[in-house]
This record gives sequence, C-alpha cells and structure tokens, in this order.
Amino acid sequence: MRLNLLPSLFLFLLFLPCTGHAGQNSAVADGSWFLDAAGVPEGLEPPQAERPLVVAIVDDGVRSSHRELAGFLWRNPAEIPANGIDDDGNGFVDDLHGWDAADHDNDAAPPADRLEEFYHGTHLAGIIARILGRAYGPEASRFVRIMPVKGLADQADILYIKSGYEGIRYAARNGADIILCAWGVGHISPDEEKILQEAEAAGAFLVSAAGNFPENRDQFPAAHRAVLAVAAHGPDGGKIDKSNYGPFVDLLAPGSEIEAADSLSDNGRSLREGTSMAAAIVAAAAAVVKLQYPEASAEQIRAMLKNGADPIEPADPLLTAGLGAGRLNLGKALDAGLGENGQRAGRSFANQQGYLVVASNSGPVSWRIAPPGDFQGIRFRAADKLRWLGRGSFSFFAEEGKDSPVAVSSMADWKEDVYVPATSAWVTFTPEEGGGQAKALLEYRVEPIPYRTLHCRGTVALNREGPLEDGSGPQEYSPNSDCKWLITAPEGQVVHFTFSEFDTETNTDLLYFFNGKGTHEKIMAVFSGKTLPPEFTSWSNQVLVWFVTNGNRQGQGWKGEYRFRDR
Repeated sequence: MRLNLLPSLFLFLLFLPCTGHAGQNSAVADGSWFLDAAGVPEGLEPPQAERPLVVAIVDDGVRSSHRELAGFLWRNPAEIPANGIDDDGNGFVDDLHGWDAADHDNDAAPPADRLEEFYHGTHLAGIIARILGRAYGPEASRFVRIMPVKGLADQADILYIKSGYEGIRYAARNGADIILCAWGVGHISPDEEKILQEAEAAGAFLVSAAGNFPENRDQFPAAHRAVLAVAAHGPDGGKIDKSNYGPFVDLLAPGSEIEAADSLSDNGRSLREGTSMAAAIVAAAAAVVKLQYPEASAEQIRAMLKNGADPIEPADPLLTAGLGAGRLNLGKALDAGLGENGQRAGRSFANQQGYLVVASNSGPVSWRIAPPGDFQGIRFRAADKLRWLGRGSFSFFAEEGKDSPVAVSSMADWKEDVYVPATSAWVTFTPEEGGGQAKALLEYRVEPIPYRTLHCRGTVALNREGPLEDGSGPQEYSPNSDCKWLITAPEGQVVHFTFSEFDTETNTDLLYFFNGKGTHEKIMAVFSGKTLPPEFTSWSNQVLVWFVTNGNRQGQGWKGEYRFRDR
C-alpha cells in the first residue's frame, strides 16, 4: 500500500544540494549548463523604459548583500528610509526593499542564525541574476530589479511558506511585473484564488514550481490558470526524477545541477536541484521577454515562451501531455514574437501546447498542429480575448484536406472551448471582408489519455455472482490506477474467490481484499506478482476489492470469479 506521509499543508522547499559527476562537460560540472540549455542569448539591448522591470521573489528571504545580487535590489521609490512612517500609504511602514509578510516587518532577508535553512530565495535570486547578466551584461541591473518578499517566519519550526499568498498580494500591489512563487501545496482556498486573480488583473506574470513528489499531482499556485507551471529537466533533456508532471504543467526548464548565489556568505555559490530552480529560470526568461516586448501582456509573454519551446517526445507515455509545451528556449521565444514573422514561422506545431497568433489583414492563414505521442485530442481556447481585434472565423478540422470542419467559431461570438478528438488538427482563420486588421491569440493543449481511470472509475457495486477482473482485457492494466469493487452477498452468506490469471508487478501493484465496505476495515488478503493466488473465502457477506498500481511497470492483469456460499 502506498501511503502519503506528507502533511497536506506542507509547501515544498525540498531542493537538496547536488554535486557534479565524473565525465560531465565543464558547463554541467560548474553549474552553468542551464544558460545554454535554456537558450539565453547575449548582448541584448532592451527598448527605452520609464523604470526598471520588477521581479518579485516570494520565498524564504533574499540575502540582498550578496555581491551578485546587491545591484539588483528593488527600492520602493516613494518610501523614505527608517522614518517609521508609511510614506507611500500602501499599508507597510518603511518597506524600502521589500517586505516580510510572515513576520510583518520590513526585513526580507533570511535570519542570520538560520542561513543554512533559509537558502532557497537567495539561490533563486542568484539564478535570475545570472540569466540577466548573460542577456544584458554588466548593465543588467539597470533594467531589472529584484523585490524580496519573505513568506517564511524567522522562528518557523518547519520550512513552510505560510504567508506566501500574502506575499503575492504585496508584490502585485507594489508594482511587480513578474512574480516567482517557487512553492506549492495540493489545494487552494477561495481567498487564495482571489489573490491570484487580483495579481493577474494587475498585469503581473506569475510563475510557480510544479513540485518534487514526483507524481501526476496538481500543486497550487502552479496549477491555477493564472500561473505558469514549470517542471524540471536535467542536462540530458529528460525530466528529472523528482519533478512533478501533469496537464497543469506549462513548460519544462533546467532544474538539476544549477549553480547560483548561496545564503551563507556574500560571495558564495551552491549547486541545487528541483522544480524551484526551473521556475526561477523561466521567471528570468519572462523578464527578458517583457523587457524586449514592453507592451506584451502576461498572456502574450506566455505565448512567446511556449511557442519558442523545443518540442519533446517523452519515452514514457505517462508523460505525454504532462510536460507542457516543451523545453524552454529563450532565444527562439524572442525570435518568434507576436507579429507577422512569428505567425509565418509558427504555422506547423509539434509542441504539445502552444498558441496560434493572428496578426494580419492579408487573407486566410492556416496552422497544422501535430504533436508526437498518444493522447485523446486537442483543445482550443480563446486567449487574451479582450485584445482581439477585427472580424473573422476559425475552422477546425481533424486533419488536413477534410471537407467538413469539427467546429467553426467566429471572433465576435466565441463562447466555449473547441475540442478536436484527434491526434492532429488543421485550423484555418478567415478574415471577414472589411473586418479590419485581425489580431487574436488562440491557445491549444493536447488532452492526455486518462490512464488512472481508463479501465475503471470510482467504486463498482456488485451484488450478483460473476466474473471479476482488472478491466483491461487483452491490454496491460493502467498505470497509477485506483480501482475498487464492493461485493455484497445476501445476509448469511460469504464470498468465495478463485483466479484463472494473475500477472502484476511484484510487491508494487497490489490487489487487496478488505472485510467490509472500506479500506479502513481489516485486510483479509493481499496478492501481487505472477503466481496464481489460492482460492479463499471472505469472513463476512461484504468485501471491498482494491487494485492499486504505480506508474513504472504494468502486467497483463488478473481474472477470476466470485461465488456466494452459505456460512
């Protein structure tokens, strides 16, 4: 039986130091490989801006005195230092360089006596500084400021970002353009959702880590639609073992052997890994995109990052539709843009997520979407709809050359998502005559095969004698499945089981028999492996049968039958 021993309110800061390995190239060994892997360009010059762009790091604090970070420190322009007055009227006294939302003071640095534990935010800030330094050179801090927002109390017993959402609210209300929240939990409250919606409405671009469990398990804030969720890959390009995955993930970015600033001193670095590191890399990439395209909305930044991603074809079918648009490639994201050039370059898509860009009055335009892998279909959503201009209609086909579209939706009255139940799609946009220059963003995502419920769903109630099997037939049973059957014999009778086939992963994929209605009852028998189980009889007239599997390896399953007998 697989037990989840993590407390439900544990927000992950599970990113352990790691060291280089023999035989790696020098970039991997010294922790700088991620700069090339993420496609970070050099020698950029952003357009003139009224103020530096602000990246907020809502975490366990930032050692702003670190030599790699000092020049990037955000300064509240309306606050007079150390006068004990809330000069700008934002509700926070002397918040000159950020805020500690957990301890309710203006010191957003990690506590001096716990620097080994409070390393996380400093490391993330160091990653961002390294990427901006690569892109803009010594002048990088002229263009970007880092706003430290602390969500972990100095005297916290566990590393739990208890005040993370309050930190997001502070960052959004005080002008953060990019907000990095590299922590998460498996649920979200209505109040926390309102904070994310408020940040989105303020125009902030939110980035969060997918989690390090590693399972197909939603984490919040990452899984919220307003947030870009990031999973992690290693130097070989594949998902690192600890990274979460799933339909909520938007991008894959480097997250192993990442070297950046350390909290222990003003000049040290450390190597660390995890989806937090990947999220920091994407936050920095979003900052570069925003600098180069100052008028881009949060959704448009998301579109450029996804359309510039390098497509992937996971070897494990469970990861199909679970690693976002692909691996981050910042150089390609900047080249794609959102205008005519980006449109022409992006007419054929192999990414499992992306955006179709309409930015033309030159007539019809078409796109082919054909990602690799096995999945159910492709779903299309009207994105950034308030910015749609012009008139025209989209036609959706299951394949090129079809006469009849699956759906036709006009820009003027788009009401709901369009779903194409196929592994490829052909989309055509036709502008209306005299409709003006058309501008629109259309998001697409492939929809995964629901392996967990492919052969079973919920609890099946059985009260007549008959066959009992895993449900997969001639196929292998599903990974990560959770199948239950509740068998009820007439009063005064018991249930007798016999098996004709049995093939499961030994000691991992397990078939339980509980004496009663639930998994809290006593276990009568557990079977696993390839040996045919013996016949056995229940203790009472009710039996809950539970088949639970993991995602690593599947067998052909099992078949048997059950009969009712007198006690």
